[in-house]
Amino acid sequence: MPGDSRWHGIFSKMGLLESHAAQFMHESCVLPAFSIEQAGHLVRRLFDLDGLLQPLNGERDLNYLLVTDRGKFVFKIANQQEPYSMLECQQQVMQILARSGLWQQAAVSVDSVNGNFIESVTSETGGTHFCRVLPYCEGRLLSSVSPHPPELLFDLGKKLALMDKSLLDFKHDALDRPLLWRMTDALETLERFKPLLVSAENCALIEYFEAGFRERVLPIGDDLRQSPIHNDANDNNLLVSGDSAQDLEISNIIDFGDMVYSWTLAEPAIAAAYAMLGKQNPLESAAAIIRGYHAHLPLTEAEISVVFDLIAMRLCMSVCICAYQRSLEPDNEYLSISEAPAWAMLQELRDIPHDVAHAEFSKPGSF
Repeated sequence: MPGDSRWHGIFSKMGLLESHAAQFMHESCVLPAFSIEQAGHLVRRLFDLDGLLQPLNGERDLNYLLVTDRGKFVFKIANQQEPYSMLECQQQVMQILARSGLWQQAAVSVDSVNGNFIESVTSETGGTHFCRVLPYCEGRLLSSVSPHPPELLFDLGKKLALMDKSLLDFKHDALDRPLLWRMTDALETLERFKPLLVSAENCALIEYFEAGFRERVLPIGDDLRQSPIHNDANDNNLLVSGDSAQDLEISNIIDFGDMVYSWTLAEPAIAAAYAMLGKQNPLESAAAIIRGYHAHLPLTEAEISVVFDLIAMRLCMSVCICAYQRSLEPDNEYLSISEAPAWAMLQELRDIPHDVAHAEFSKPGSF
């Protein structure tokens, strides 16, 4: 348990002073304390929606699929530390994406009976949470599709580029925030959570990629473009349409909870990091995404030179943050969904020379 003296000792060794803990307080992964019956009562009272509720996965929020005679919706009860401003920001982003026509359906929040797109609720333990209802976006998760043809991965890169392009001029104070998953703060995140790794071999692996990040990324960090990015295009946040390998395409992206103002390059790098997992030719899978992105939002030579470093860094962040979040909520299996394959991929990437990876990402081509 987080309050256990054992964890206090671990955090003390990590140097997590109270000021640091406060900075990342909103990263709590302890789920809101509402039963499915309570959730059903709330969505009926606040949104006048009645139907079958089914739990969905969530890292920090309670999520439910709601099937009604008026259609399908997603009812979300946010983590207690989630600020109103971030949910407001997501609503504005959804409205921009709806106007852009990029996705087949944009998850713009449904108004409550009070005319609000966000409502406040209180749990039995006294915690205050924001809740909202979104239209359910149809489609299969990319994680359920196998194999991933290069054309589909190229389309993923393309769709991410078009989404980011539509948001280049978007401004909101909530996007400039401390976030464990923010790539520009990657080294600080790793330093805080590496002590929770139980294996010296795993620590050494993380430190290998840290060294490359310091050598190649930090010197040009100020020159890398920054913009609003989704920041979590993993295969459980991507929807696919189409029945055959020839007509598969990315039809939507969900869960904007990790959206942040960061390096633009981090968007395709993050997607590539997750797309590589479990692949026989991971570098080719990653390159398909990078080329799709580059074709619609061209990357600079400097950005292409550090794509490999950002891919590896995202995987390093994933395993270290997972160790931290599991320490807070050891029974939440969703938190470990990518941990084992991420470690395996880091081992594989350790054996790929940087110049070989750079050459692969520098190849021209499309599908």
